[in-house]
Amino acid sequence: MICFNREFKVLTDSQLQRVHTLSLEVLERKGVLFHSEDARRILERHGARVDGECVRLSPALVDAAIAQCPPRFLWQARDSRKSLLVGDGQDEVFVMQDHGPVFVQERNGQRRLGTLEDVVNFYKLGQTSAVTTIVGQCTVDPHELDDSPCKHTRITHELLRHTDKPILSWPQMSNRHTQDIFDMVEMVMGAGYLSRNHFLTASVCALSPLQYAQESADTIIAYARAGQPVLLLTAPMNGVSAPIGDIAALVMQNSEILAGLVLAQAVAPGIPVIYGIGTYASDLRTGAFVTGSPDSKLVDRAALQLAQTLYHLPTRFMAGNTDAKIPDIQAGYETMQNYVLLLMGGTHMINECLGILDGMMAVSYEKYIIDEELLRRTDRMMRGLDTGEAAFDISDLLDTPHGESFLMQESTLAACGHQWLPEVSCWSSYDAWEADGRPDILDRAADLCAERLREAPDNLLGNDVNQALAAFVERASA
Repeated sequence: MICFNREFKVLTDSQLQRVHTLSLEVLERKGVLFHSEDARRILERHGARVDGECVRLSPALVDAAIAQCPPRFLWQARDSRKSLLVGDGQDEVFVMQDHGPVFVQERNGQRRLGTLEDVVNFYKLGQTSAVTTIVGQCTVDPHELDDSPCKHTRITHELLRHTDKPILSWPQMSNRHTQDIFDMVEMVMGAGYLSRNHFLTASVCALSPLQYAQESADTIIAYARAGQPVLLLTAPMNGVSAPIGDIAALVMQNSEILAGLVLAQAVAPGIPVIYGIGTYASDLRTGAFVTGSPDSKLVDRAALQLAQTLYHLPTRFMAGNTDAKIPDIQAGYETMQNYVLLLMGGTHMINECLGILDGMMAVSYEKYIIDEELLRRTDRMMRGLDTGEAAFDISDLLDTPHGESFLMQESTLAACGHQWLPEVSCWSSYDAWEADGRPDILDRAADLCAERLREAPDNLLGNDVNQALAAFVERASA
């Protein structure tokens, strides 16, 4: 069975090459602004032309950097059985947790600011999930820590405490805070661990159009120097921070990714780079940010083709966005639309795909559980039909008399334990559903979520390590 189906193409090979050539033209003629002196110095030392904050990259420099990027890498987990081979040779899509929501959408229709308890709860859901393979980021912003100097260490402590899966951090505003996170990881994994293993990354977003903020460029440098994969992202709005034309927007975003890639390779040749584009529409009637447009996901699919066909890079795309405000039918169809376009298009990893609402402003516990089922459905479709030799055995069809059921055939009974079944969707009869109190899908999702949180372990670290991390957090807040 084939999991990654790359037959769905929106650009031909010659059109992909044309996008690449135009990207090289943008990088050489117009350049990218790097608001980091360290980044400009590194790039100039490797042959870039620097004029103030503008850095221009020759086609030879860009192509050489692409050639240095490995097509795959091993993402280590604290539990080595959960480590992931990312990129070429990968046999399933890896699901990351979200980053950036401000609000929690409650079951009663109200929404509230996120808290550290919510962050922990989503880490627990990630750890106990059969769908989530990579745990981390700031799953919802904990508003009570907004002014705290130890926000990054508090969240990192909770992340290390509540999962043993591969982890994902997030970019910090200073190199000191980034180093704090590295130090905390090595308190758990041992001194020098990061220099020998690819253990964590952070999603670095370009500042469209054609810029990298200082903290973003410095994050690329810090992770590359630490021997950790560099995850690059763009997320502009077509018609606002990117050209309105789809191809022109793709060229701009690809240029931004390639500029970050060159910086990463200049710091550490051969460091893994993860390619990710997140195209968003603007509602030209109002200027509103739109995440559920099929137009923008087609641009993302074209970007996937670039990464797969020309660059051979591991990929991560934002696949579960919706502009719906509550977990309603719009949330369902926009989320599933984006899953199908990107997962079945061949991306290696996805994020912004678990519980997301309102254009990434809010997250819902119930939708998190529902989205897990949607992802299971998509995964099942991606795996296709069983075409093994036994699948072509029609003896039951020939041997069963006309009009007789196949229900008691041995092959049917043997299949009972392997049938795909939903966790929250209702497949019972109307009468059975009515007798059960007429629960809707949000009721079932809320019950399953509460059960998962009750059963999740509260500390996956030993007491000594946990106390040492707590003391580190206290020192960081002093």
